[in-house]
Amino acid sequence: MNLAQYGQGINDDLDAWIDFNRKEAFDTPNGLDNVAPFPPKELIENTSGLTRQDHFASHGCDILQALSLASPKPLASFSDILDFGVGVGRLARLFKGFRGKYTGVDIDARHVAWVAENLDHVNAIITTPRKAFPFAGKRFDCVISISVFTHMNENDQFFYLKELASITRPGAILMLTVHGERALHRAENEPDIFKMLAIPARSVKTTRQLFANEGFSFILQNGHLTTSEYEYGITFTSEAYIRRTWNQYFDVLQVASGAIHDFQDIVVLRSR
Repeated sequence: MNLAQYGQGINDDLDAWIDFNRKEAFDTPNGLDNVAPFPPKELIENTSGLTRQDHFASHGCDILQALSLASPKPLASFSDILDFGVGVGRLARLFKGFRGKYTGVDIDARHVAWVAENLDHVNAIITTPRKAFPFAGKRFDCVISISVFTHMNENDQFFYLKELASITRPGAILMLTVHGERALHRAENEPDIFKMLAIPARSVKTTRQLFANEGFSFILQNGHLTTSEYEYGITFTSEAYIRRTWNQYFDVLQVASGAIHDFQDIVVLRSR
């Protein structure tokens, strides 16, 4: 195998790059030298619930593939990407070799510190909950946010939609994930999914009722991620709600139901 063919990373054939990161890098001698570094096990588990590098890589590949299918243009062709909620680079790792600017923001200092030190292609910046992003002007032509709006209350959701509108160029593409109808249906019918979400059974019933009317449901989780500065929980957002309320900030191009792991929807927006 000619490992040199993967030297351009995200700029190479995307399917081949995904396949290499998902499996071949682990099966080929010195293969891991050609992919981005992995975070320590503790940080992998903290951000994804996973423990193995190959599983972490595979999850990132699944997300990249889903985003590629949803995006109106090739991901490598964007010039200035914001990864809102970069974590420890589950997705950002796969943008190795990106020729534009790739900025990752997160509210967890541990995550930002690891990304800043280990992923050379990422400009990692720590942000503060409910505070404006530290960017001037309409800069970004792409925003990706995985598993962030899936955990926000309604006020925070609108705060960050407004912030994203203020820092994206006209015509920019945003791909934000939510728990929509597919996630709710699986929570109602699959015990393993319901257990993973760690929410009361009555809240699922309430959410189903809300989907028929308001279309938004936030279930507060009083755990280590909920603080005096920020409420963290499980959020369900219907497509009808998105098309009715998010269009005050962006054009809603598509809601790709269950696009990631047959669970999270990808909402594709265009900035004005």
